[in-house]
Amino acid sequence: MQTKQTLEQLFTMTALLFALFIIPISTRADVVADWNQEAVRLTLLPASGLAPAAQTRPMAIVHVSIHDAVNGITRENRTYLPPSPAPAGASPEAAAIAAAHHALRNLFPNSAASLDAMFLSSLAANGLSPSDPGVGYGQWAAASILAARSGDGAASAQYNYTAPRAGQPGVWVLLTSAPALLAGWGDVTPWVLQSNSQFLPPPPPSIHSEQYAADYNEIKAIGSIDSTTRTTEQTRIATFWRGSPTDIWNQPLRQLIASRNLSLSARARIYALVYLSVADAAIICWEAKYLYNNWRPQPAIRRGAEDRNLLTAPDTAWTPLFATPPHPEYPSGHTMNSSAMAVIMSNAFGESPGMPISSTISGINRQWGSFTDGVNEVIDARVYSGIHFRNSDEVGADAGTEIANYVWAHALRPCQGGRRGCS
Repeated sequence: MQTKQTLEQLFTMTALLFALFIIPISTRADVVADWNQEAVRLTLLPASGLAPAAQTRPMAIVHVSIHDAVNGITRENRTYLPPSPAPAGASPEAAAIAAAHHALRNLFPNSAASLDAMFLSSLAANGLSPSDPGVGYGQWAAASILAARSGDGAASAQYNYTAPRAGQPGVWVLLTSAPALLAGWGDVTPWVLQSNSQFLPPPPPSIHSEQYAADYNEIKAIGSIDSTTRTTEQTRIATFWRGSPTDIWNQPLRQLIASRNLSLSARARIYALVYLSVADAAIICWEAKYLYNNWRPQPAIRRGAEDRNLLTAPDTAWTPLFATPPHPEYPSGHTMNSSAMAVIMSNAFGESPGMPISSTISGINRQWGSFTDGVNEVIDARVYSGIHFRNSDEVGADAGTEIANYVWAHALRPCQGGRRGCS
């Protein structure tokens, strides 16, 4: 008994030192926000090597783990996985901390030391003991989510790929030696959707159509590296939206949650819904990309003489403002993922939430009065960038909206009638 007490005292003293001097917690009033910030940091690290579509997976794992840990105790909202009975005296804050720590430690093992230090700091900063029953409960919740996603197909999503009929007009081809990006991400198991084909967009317009020609001529003029019609402001917008959806939309998500007097359970739920929605949007988007294999504007415009469309004049030297990504064009991943995140926030906070929706990327700040304004801006931005036809952006945004509304209606629903409502 004396040895156990000594260890607990040492743990507490160490935690206090970390909390006060080594790794201060940025927003001590909200453990979910603290661990969200760390999840974003690790997910976006270049060393993590995660493309924007793949960034959605660790963010969903962490936040669903936190949600289930917290709501398994409070029973305010239905958990993602069936809950285990919470032990008596378990603190939901301790459970949130332990769940986030356990999930991130497994997802980013090279950061184990810093995560262990933050774990101690977070407990101490919130006046919690490492012996709190919530710690074990949170670890169990995260382990359950990690186990559920261990065979989801993400580990085998990167492989060499060549599109059927590659080289024919309209068919996607790689433009550099970089491999096709995440050709198997469309096979990853969805989180909430019933299948990988649910809300799958229809095929893109035929390269012989007037719709295709209109999009072709728009991007040809405004999306080229030497465009004379794109304004300085439009170039800034295109540059801003080079940031990943996680990097861009997590900022207003944090700001809006901080501005509301929400319970811990409610905060955990909103974070989880945002990342469940965007994780499923990325899967459906990549399923569509490698199903339709639509070519990018750069080869389309350079080979415009081959499309048998009298409304598309070729430019054999045409170059986009930003480099063409190594995956098929249709639909736009950025607009689909952005819309999925924005719609969940719109449902949670209102389309116009009463404060600026603000984000800063690479020193460029953008603010919108409504979530629709933000989504409309990314639709334009991908055209200004020279990497997406407008129809692909609009279809992506529509699909992201459908996915988000489905997730909102079916996942992590509030318990009706209090704790018994989730029994």
